[in-house]
Amino acid sequence: MLKVSTIILLIVLVFGGLYSLMLIFAPKIILSSGFEITTGEKLEDISKTSYLKVMVNEMMHMGALGLAAVVSCIFILFAAFRKAEKWAWWAMLITGVIAWGYGFVENIITGDILNSLLHLIGLVIFLVGLLLPVKAFFAKKT
Repeated sequence: MLKVSTIILLIVLVFGGLYSLMLIFAPKIILSSGFEITTGEKLEDISKTSYLKVMVNEMMHMGALGLAAVVSCIFILFAAFRKAEKWAWWAMLITGVIAWGYGFVENIITGDILNSLLHLIGLVIFLVGLLLPVKAFFAKKT
């Protein structure tokens, strides 16, 4: 189960990495969805380009932070998780819940369907990959 779980978590990390890269290189796609739901206006209708620039820069910054978390989790996955070290399981749990869980809840609250769906997909794949090998991490030692 540990090998299967490692592959599943690698898939969700690649998905998270692609999402992060989209935030870095095409932030308006993600930003426009949430902006339109929250304000009822189109992103293109912002009269001051300086406002749009700030929002786009923030999205790019979030993407860079997400990408850093993905890279860190890849190191944890291959250095310790696949060896069933408990700290790696907890690190993946905390990182995944913060990234996928927070994003899902925040987007549900704002009513952003696109981003809610992307976060839900990531959250489900993440939870399957994390919970599948739980016995390998927390089995009682004799």
